Amino acid sequence: MTKAIPRLRSKCIVVPLLVAALAIANPAGAQTLTVALATAPTSIDPLFQQLGSNHELAIHTFDTLLQMSPTMQLRPGLAESWGPTADPLVWEFKLRKGVKFHDGAPFTAHDVAFSYRRALNVPGAPSTYSRPLSGVDVDKIRVVDDHTLHVVTKGPYPLLPRFLASIPIVSRAIGMGALPREVNDGSKAIGTGPYKFERYVPGDRVSYVANPSYWGGKPQWGQVVYRIVTSGPSRVAALLAGDVDAIAAVPTTDIVGLERNPKVAVACGASNRVIYWTMDVASEQARHITTKDGKPMPNPLRDVRVRRAITMAVDRAAIVEKVMNGLAIATNQFASDGFEGFNPAIALPENDIPQARRLMAEAGVPNGFKMTLHATNDRYVNDGQQAQALAQMLARIGIDVTVETMPVANYFNLARSKEFTFAMVSFSMGTGETSSILAPALLSDSINNYGSWKNAKFDATFKQAMTTVNPAEHARLLKEATALAMADVPVIPTHMQVSCWAARSGLKITPFADEYTRADAIIRQ
Repeated sequence: MTKAIPRLRSKCIVVPLLVAALAIANPAGAQTLTVALATAPTSIDPLFQQLGSNHELAIHTFDTLLQMSPTMQLRPGLAESWGPTADPLVWEFKLRKGVKFHDGAPFTAHDVAFSYRRALNVPGAPSTYSRPLSGVDVDKIRVVDDHTLHVVTKGPYPLLPRFLASIPIVSRAIGMGALPREVNDGSKAIGTGPYKFERYVPGDRVSYVANPSYWGGKPQWGQVVYRIVTSGPSRVAALLAGDVDAIAAVPTTDIVGLERNPKVAVACGASNRVIYWTMDVASEQARHITTKDGKPMPNPLRDVRVRRAITMAVDRAAIVEKVMNGLAIATNQFASDGFEGFNPAIALPENDIPQARRLMAEAGVPNGFKMTLHATNDRYVNDGQQAQALAQMLARIGIDVTVETMPVANYFNLARSKEFTFAMVSFSMGTGETSSILAPALLSDSINNYGSWKNAKFDATFKQAMTTVNPAEHARLLKEATALAMADVPVIPTHMQVSCWAARSGLKITPFADEYTRADAIIRQ
């Protein structure tokens, strides 16, 4: 059962993340929904680039084989059922019958096979799906008949359905040789989705009209207009002026004012993004650690007792309430309750300063040390403020912290080069479960394992999970891998981000963990 997020302040409605499919309340009418988004798409071509800002809009016109629930659980889309066959390397997808593209052409398995091939090679695309799909390890896709598809993998791969859920399906007849500019101008923006493409003005807006013949029922809105408003205050101003019906990415500084406004409804939900701090646990002498008088010293972060002291010193509740204005969920792992891979046996560390000091003394650093902490200042919600807060918390156990923040532009290149000793990092669960964070953050051979933590048992358990097709056993192994990692404290997770939307009164928004703003997740009450 998904746990509801605690209510924020007085009026901000934190909507429980429903696992069931959204009910479409009303048939399509003449009413237009206008929404202000924070980020512009780079193309309307759904396979041009795997960006959230692109996919968020693409799914209105182009369906996927499987859809995601608000907590990123899989549910039927163009595929009604799916699963491995007697051969664990062969997955069968049974496709929905009677589905038509917007031009009236029937949807078949040939369109799915074509879409996968095109996703790897879109003409003129700056980056295709080839990199994210490289891990899927698909050997071949076989069209059994018009409504049955077999996907053959090179090895057992339990996440195959989740990866295929990220690929919008295009028409083989329309998409063959199609250029992105032909999709952008609408001539080849033909999908099976709930809305038909209407107009794209780069950097300004994208509009759609309802598809009354949609297989999932008539859409909620007659027309949907997405306006691109990159400034947070400008989005809020547009909502209050009545220029838009709803806005995404509500700035935390505006939540209080909006929740007090009787003409506005605010809805917040847990995102799939975790904020954590990575530590250099490998170097014998850390680059950014010295004694209190500035002399070199052995790296204290190699001692698990120091790492446990640090995680005890981090007051996650204070970060959530004071730094994030209540718009976060404290965690000590890479997920919160409701997401696959969350391990309920992993408790939040008690904020116990006396015990943390005792651990520091046992580790041979009773007086602490000096350390430089690095963080971004333009990437995550209140990232610079988080860094300052953490510095103050670590001072209570004798760690004198110098904070250095920087723009994200070159931050992760420096992190991959092992330039940081203690640094802010964030990943989102792109697959809707924790393997998509555990792998880059903690596997021994990952370039994104910035602290160079190595644990053979963790690696083996995780890799076993990734070759276990049975869903229950796969989930159990992910939880076990998470427990192994968190017990050794190679990283310090603090919280899951919470995403907020606001709308005019009379509208209700269901938050989705992927932070996408779906038109039919905004309904008239």
